[in-house]
Amino acid sequence: MYYVCVTMAGKKSPYKNAIVSVRFPERFKRIMEQIAYNDGLDLSAWIRNLVISELKRRGALPETFSTHSLEEALEKLAEKTEAGS
Repeated sequence: MYYVCVTMAGKKSPYKNAIVSVRFPERFKRIMEQIAYNDGLDLSAWIRNLVISELKRRGALPETFSTHSLEEALEKLAEKTEAGS
């Protein structure tokens, strides 16, 4: 297994301040890195895009959003999650 740690290096953003560690088999990591490279992204950005796409698909994020509306969308998601508990 290989750990993929999604972190933000360089520019600081209040919307990209959480670190998520995920374990994948080494082969998966190599495949993901190749696909990310082909898409012109680093692995972190590629994974982040996958997560954002899934959140949109599930209705947890609006189809289009800016970083300004992201905080509002995250608050709504938290409210939905708390209501479901």
